[in-house]
Amino acid sequence: MPEQIHDVIVVGAGLSGLQAAYNIQKAGFSCVILEARNRVGGKTWSVPLASGKGCVDIGAAWTNDTNQTHITALVKKFGLEIVQQNIEGDCIFQDQDGATHVFPYEASPKFTNAEVEDLERIRDIIHDLSVIYHAKGKSDENYDHMSLEQFVIAKDGMKKTVDMVKIWSRVMLGVESTELSAQFFIEYTGKGGGLKTLRSDGKGGGQYLRFRKGTQSLSLGLASLLKPGTIHLSTPVFSICDKGSSVTATTTTSRMFTAKKLILSIPTPLYRDLTFSPSLTGKKLTFASNTKLGYYSKLILCYSSPWWTKTQKCGLALSYQTPVGVVRDTSVAADGQFSLTCFLGGDPGLAWSLLPAHERRAQVMQQVAKIYGNEEEVFKPVEVFEQEWTKEEWSKGAPSPVTGPGLLTEAGKALTEKVGNLHFVGTETSDVWAGYMEGAVRSGVRGAREVTERLGGGVVAAKL
Repeated sequence: MPEQIHDVIVVGAGLSGLQAAYNIQKAGFSCVILEARNRVGGKTWSVPLASGKGCVDIGAAWTNDTNQTHITALVKKFGLEIVQQNIEGDCIFQDQDGATHVFPYEASPKFTNAEVEDLERIRDIIHDLSVIYHAKGKSDENYDHMSLEQFVIAKDGMKKTVDMVKIWSRVMLGVESTELSAQFFIEYTGKGGGLKTLRSDGKGGGQYLRFRKGTQSLSLGLASLLKPGTIHLSTPVFSICDKGSSVTATTTTSRMFTAKKLILSIPTPLYRDLTFSPSLTGKKLTFASNTKLGYYSKLILCYSSPWWTKTQKCGLALSYQTPVGVVRDTSVAADGQFSLTCFLGGDPGLAWSLLPAHERRAQVMQQVAKIYGNEEEVFKPVEVFEQEWTKEEWSKGAPSPVTGPGLLTEAGKALTEKVGNLHFVGTETSDVWAGYMEGAVRSGVRGAREVTERLGGGVVAAKL
């Protein structure tokens, strides 16, 4: 039986790969998706509670309906119900010594006046630089030669400010502020409209809306639009051979798929797990070999009631202690699902991950009990969910790869460049909301456009 030749192979059934495949098929071309996992969705993964009271998102969770237009369009297309992030009530801050205090949402923690002024000054400097990048698509001055922490220190940031930036880096990207380039952080936040926008839980912010049925409903919706037989689950790709006239993807079980074009929809650091023929070279190889995925975990504590709201708390907490850096309320009241999601990232998260499972859980609950001052309630979760993305074979970290000092300058432009018949997508490749679901979908649209143009389809409009 002759081998079937497809127009396009897509490697990866996350949002970017699914969106690319949908647009390719809408343009009239054949397409097959090869997915290593036994499910679609990538880092959109919604897990039902055993009680039947809704689900929790152990991966991507938030969006907004102001400037994440592609996700908003999919929400409308699939008729998905969204939930507004709770910001009613006070936030809690835990200092290095374990002491806690409350402060209003959108205000700064109650440091000394000098420390508050310094924190807001550095925040505004980074925000302004990120907004300039967002507006121009480039920076007036390049800070790629220094780490984010070095940047803050160079701007005379005080210790409280340096420590707060560590929390941002760990919770937003899973790495230490010493590991990522200051320019990368400026560009990353700029692609979402600016640092303040990314960190906001309010209207237009990065954490404004959640999905009642979970973010995986987006991925399942896109998958349902594809032709039967398009998606091959539990099909890890081992090697990719570009022969010029065609490209072949070989799986770990030696099954071969051939197409005219291939879209690779996996994080750049995972390119190193594939065998390319011919090998990646030049700046493409340099970039792929040096990007990094941070340590990133969620531990979700589910309760029978939202006890924290009874003392006028919104659920948001920031901590200078470890292992938890940030806690957010991720409840869906309509389902009776009341939860606090704890974020663990960077070096403290990595150290925590080495503990046995029962010690990891106990350590988190002990810290949360100190933060909220309610040991009786904290230690009575009805369900607990834990997801260590770094230990997940086909992710190896989250939420998005980062670059250290110098790499953007040396090879950053190679990120989205095609190589022969190979095209590259994924949330990190987007110039809008990189690292978020919006960026993933946008990159899929771009990848589909690239291959359909080269296959003779002309310019294909974004299909949502």
